[in-house]
Amino acid sequence: MEQELTKILKFTHELNKVKNLLRFKGMLGWENENIKRWDSVAEHSYRMALLAVMIAPYLKEKVSLEKVLKIILVHDIVEIIALDHNAFVLDKNGGGHAFDEKAFNKKYKMETAAAEIIFKSLPKGLYLEFKNLFADYINTKARKEFSTKEGRFAYALDKIEAVVQIIDWKKESRNWEKESFEKSMNYMHEWSDHEPVLKYLANLIENEGRNLVV
Repeated sequence: MEQELTKILKFTHELNKVKNLLRFKGMLGWENENIKRWDSVAEHSYRMALLAVMIAPYLKEKVSLEKVLKIILVHDIVEIIALDHNAFVLDKNGGGHAFDEKAFNKKYKMETAAAEIIFKSLPKGLYLEFKNLFADYINTKARKEFSTKEGRFAYALDKIEAVVQIIDWKKESRNWEKESFEKSMNYMHEWSDHEPVLKYLANLIENEGRNLVV
Protein backbone atom coordinates (compact mmCIF):
# COMPACT_ATOMS: atom_id res chain seq x y z
CA MET A 1 0.00 0.00 0.00
CA GLU A 2 2.82 2.42 0.85
CA GLN A 3 4.34 2.16 -2.63
CA GLU A 4 0.96 2.61 -4.28
CA LEU A 5 0.15 5.72 -2.26
CA THR A 6 3.58 7.16 -3.07
CA LYS A 7 2.82 6.71 -6.78
CA ILE A 8 -0.63 8.26 -6.38
CA LEU A 9 0.84 11.27 -4.57
CA LYS A 10 3.46 11.78 -7.28
CA PHE A 11 0.74 11.58 -9.95
CA THR A 12 -1.37 14.09 -7.99
CA HIS A 13 1.48 16.61 -8.12
CA GLU A 14 1.72 16.00 -11.88
CA LEU A 15 -1.95 16.99 -12.22
CA ASN A 16 -1.02 20.53 -11.18
CA LYS A 17 0.04 20.94 -14.83
CA VAL A 18 -3.58 20.38 -15.91
CA LYS A 19 -4.63 23.35 -13.79
CA ASN A 20 -1.98 25.52 -15.45
CA LEU A 21 -2.51 24.33 -19.04
CA LEU A 22 -4.66 27.02 -20.68
CA ARG A 23 -7.06 26.18 -23.47
CA PHE A 24 -6.82 28.08 -26.79
CA LYS A 25 -4.25 30.63 -25.52
CA GLY A 26 -1.49 31.10 -28.11
CA MET A 27 -3.09 28.54 -30.40
CA LEU A 28 -3.26 29.12 -34.15
CA GLY A 29 -6.41 31.08 -34.87
CA TRP A 30 -6.58 32.57 -31.37
CA GLU A 31 -3.46 34.77 -31.38
CA ASN A 32 -5.36 38.06 -31.67
CA GLU A 33 -8.15 37.36 -29.21
CA ASN A 34 -8.26 39.86 -26.35
CA ILE A 35 -9.49 37.54 -23.59
CA LYS A 36 -9.08 38.71 -20.01
CA ARG A 37 -8.92 35.24 -18.52
CA TRP A 38 -8.36 31.98 -20.37
CA ASP A 39 -9.81 28.81 -18.85
CA SER A 40 -7.65 25.83 -17.95
CA VAL A 41 -7.97 22.20 -18.97
CA ALA A 42 -9.00 21.42 -15.38
CA GLU A 43 -11.80 24.01 -15.48
CA HIS A 44 -13.03 22.64 -18.80
CA SER A 45 -13.24 19.15 -17.30
CA TYR A 46 -15.02 20.48 -14.22
CA ARG A 47 -17.80 22.10 -16.24
CA MET A 48 -18.08 19.00 -18.44
CA ALA A 49 -18.59 16.94 -15.29
CA LEU A 50 -21.36 19.21 -14.03
CA LEU A 51 -23.04 19.08 -17.44
CA ALA A 52 -22.93 15.30 -17.27
CA VAL A 53 -24.59 15.26 -13.85
CA MET A 54 -27.32 17.67 -14.97
CA ILE A 55 -28.07 16.11 -18.35
CA ALA A 56 -27.69 12.37 -17.64
CA PRO A 57 -31.26 11.96 -16.27
CA TYR A 58 -32.69 13.18 -19.61
CA LEU A 59 -30.74 10.80 -21.85
CA LYS A 60 -32.68 8.35 -23.97
CA GLU A 61 -29.71 5.97 -23.88
CA LYS A 62 -29.01 5.55 -20.17
CA VAL A 63 -25.40 5.55 -19.04
CA SER A 64 -23.31 4.81 -15.98
CA LEU A 65 -22.81 8.32 -14.65
CA GLU A 66 -19.91 7.14 -12.50
CA LYS A 67 -18.08 5.90 -15.58
CA VAL A 68 -18.88 9.07 -17.54
CA LEU A 69 -17.46 11.24 -14.76
CA LYS A 70 -14.31 9.13 -14.64
CA ILE A 71 -13.88 9.47 -18.41
CA ILE A 72 -14.30 13.25 -18.17
CA LEU A 73 -11.78 13.57 -15.35
CA VAL A 74 -9.22 11.51 -17.26
CA HIS A 75 -9.78 12.48 -20.90
CA ASP A 76 -7.53 15.56 -21.14
CA ILE A 77 -4.71 14.55 -18.80
CA VAL A 78 -2.84 13.42 -21.93
CA GLU A 79 -2.51 17.09 -22.90
CA ILE A 80 0.21 17.47 -20.28
CA ILE A 81 2.41 15.83 -22.92
CA ALA A 82 0.44 16.04 -26.18
CA LEU A 83 -0.83 19.61 -25.60
CA ASP A 84 -4.03 21.02 -27.08
CA HIS A 85 -4.50 22.10 -30.70
CA ASN A 86 -7.04 24.11 -32.65
CA ALA A 87 -9.55 21.63 -34.01
CA PHE A 88 -10.04 23.64 -37.20
CA VAL A 89 -6.63 25.12 -38.12
CA LEU A 90 -4.10 22.74 -39.65
CA ASP A 91 -0.62 22.64 -38.14
CA LYS A 92 2.22 20.12 -38.00
CA ASN A 93 1.32 18.90 -34.52
CA GLY A 94 -2.24 17.66 -34.93
CA GLY A 95 -4.26 20.83 -35.36
CA GLY A 96 -7.21 20.74 -37.72
CA HIS A 97 -8.28 17.34 -36.43
CA ALA A 98 -12.02 18.10 -36.44
CA PHE A 99 -12.53 17.50 -40.13
CA ASP A 100 -9.14 16.27 -41.36
CA GLU A 101 -8.64 12.52 -40.95
CA LYS A 102 -4.86 12.66 -41.29
CA ALA A 103 -4.59 15.36 -38.62
CA PHE A 104 -6.89 13.41 -36.30
CA ASN A 105 -4.88 10.22 -36.74
CA LYS A 106 -1.72 12.12 -35.80
CA LYS A 107 -3.42 13.57 -32.73
CA TYR A 108 -4.75 10.12 -31.81
CA LYS A 109 -1.28 8.59 -31.94
CA MET A 110 0.22 11.43 -29.92
CA GLU A 111 -2.44 11.24 -27.22
CA THR A 112 -2.43 7.44 -27.02
CA ALA A 113 1.35 7.49 -26.55
CA ALA A 114 0.97 10.24 -23.93
CA ALA A 115 -1.64 8.20 -22.05
CA GLU A 116 0.76 5.26 -21.87
CA ILE A 117 3.55 7.45 -20.47
CA ILE A 118 1.48 9.38 -17.94
CA PHE A 119 -0.72 6.59 -16.58
CA LYS A 120 2.16 4.08 -16.41
CA SER A 121 3.40 5.91 -13.31
CA LEU A 122 0.27 4.85 -11.38
CA PRO A 123 -0.29 1.55 -9.56
CA LYS A 124 -1.13 -1.18 -12.07
CA GLY A 125 -4.87 -1.24 -11.37
CA LEU A 126 -5.24 2.51 -11.82
CA TYR A 127 -2.93 2.50 -14.84
CA LEU A 128 -5.16 0.00 -16.64
CA GLU A 129 -8.38 1.74 -15.55
CA PHE A 130 -7.25 5.21 -16.63
CA LYS A 131 -5.88 3.96 -19.93
CA ASN A 132 -9.19 2.19 -20.65
CA LEU A 133 -11.20 5.26 -19.66
CA PHE A 134 -9.19 7.37 -22.08
CA ALA A 135 -9.77 4.72 -24.75
CA ASP A 136 -13.52 4.95 -24.07
CA TYR A 137 -13.33 8.65 -24.86
CA ILE A 138 -11.05 8.65 -27.92
CA ASN A 139 -12.54 5.53 -29.53
CA THR A 140 -15.78 7.44 -30.03
CA LYS A 141 -14.08 8.76 -33.15
CA ALA A 142 -10.88 6.75 -33.56
CA ARG A 143 -12.25 3.20 -33.40
CA LYS A 144 -16.02 3.38 -33.52
CA GLU A 145 -16.42 -0.40 -33.35
CA PHE A 146 -15.10 -0.16 -29.77
CA SER A 147 -17.03 2.98 -28.78
CA THR A 148 -19.24 2.97 -25.68
CA LYS A 149 -22.34 4.94 -24.74
CA GLU A 150 -20.44 6.55 -21.86
CA GLY A 151 -17.61 7.53 -24.18
CA ARG A 152 -20.03 8.99 -26.72
CA PHE A 153 -21.75 11.06 -24.02
CA ALA A 154 -18.44 12.39 -22.70
CA TYR A 155 -17.21 13.13 -26.23
CA ALA A 156 -20.35 15.14 -27.00
CA LEU A 157 -20.05 17.11 -23.77
CA ASP A 158 -16.44 17.90 -24.65
CA LYS A 159 -17.56 19.64 -27.84
CA ILE A 160 -20.60 21.25 -26.18
CA GLU A 161 -18.60 22.73 -23.30
CA ALA A 162 -16.01 24.14 -25.69
CA VAL A 163 -18.68 26.01 -27.65
CA VAL A 164 -20.28 27.28 -24.43
CA GLN A 165 -16.87 28.63 -23.37
CA ILE A 166 -16.42 30.41 -26.70
CA ILE A 167 -19.86 31.99 -26.27
CA ASP A 168 -18.87 33.17 -22.79
CA TRP A 169 -15.87 34.94 -24.33
CA LYS A 170 -17.62 36.24 -27.44
CA LYS A 171 -20.36 37.90 -25.38
CA GLU A 172 -17.81 40.64 -24.68
CA SER A 173 -16.12 40.97 -28.07
CA ARG A 174 -19.07 39.92 -30.28
CA ASN A 175 -16.57 39.14 -33.04
CA TRP A 176 -17.32 35.54 -33.96
CA GLU A 177 -16.54 35.20 -37.65
CA LYS A 178 -19.20 33.34 -39.62
CA GLU A 179 -16.84 30.65 -40.98
CA SER A 180 -15.48 29.88 -37.51
CA PHE A 181 -18.99 29.84 -36.06
CA GLU A 182 -20.27 27.40 -38.69
CA LYS A 183 -17.34 25.04 -38.16
CA SER A 184 -17.90 25.06 -34.41
CA MET A 185 -21.60 24.34 -34.84
CA ASN A 186 -21.01 21.53 -37.32
CA TYR A 187 -18.44 19.91 -35.04
CA MET A 188 -20.72 20.14 -32.00
CA HIS A 189 -23.71 18.71 -33.87
CA GLU A 190 -21.65 15.92 -35.43
CA TRP A 191 -21.08 14.38 -31.99
CA SER A 192 -24.26 15.50 -30.20
CA ASP A 193 -27.15 14.85 -32.55
CA HIS A 194 -27.26 11.08 -31.92
CA GLU A 195 -29.04 11.76 -28.63
CA PRO A 196 -32.29 13.81 -28.58
CA VAL A 197 -31.54 15.81 -25.42
CA LEU A 198 -28.02 16.63 -26.61
CA LYS A 199 -29.32 17.69 -30.01
CA TYR A 200 -31.86 19.97 -28.36
CA LEU A 201 -29.15 21.47 -26.12
CA ALA A 202 -26.85 21.96 -29.12
CA ASN A 203 -29.65 23.83 -30.92
CA LEU A 204 -30.11 26.12 -27.92
CA ILE A 205 -26.37 26.80 -27.87
CA GLU A 206 -26.32 27.47 -31.61
CA ASN A 207 -29.13 30.01 -31.29
CA GLU A 208 -27.18 31.80 -28.56
CA GLY A 209 -23.99 31.83 -30.60
CA ARG A 210 -25.63 33.06 -33.77
CA ASN A 211 -26.34 36.39 -32.07
CA LEU A 212 -22.58 36.93 -31.69
CA VAL A 213 -21.61 36.39 -35.33
CA VAL A 214 -20.25 39.39 -37.24
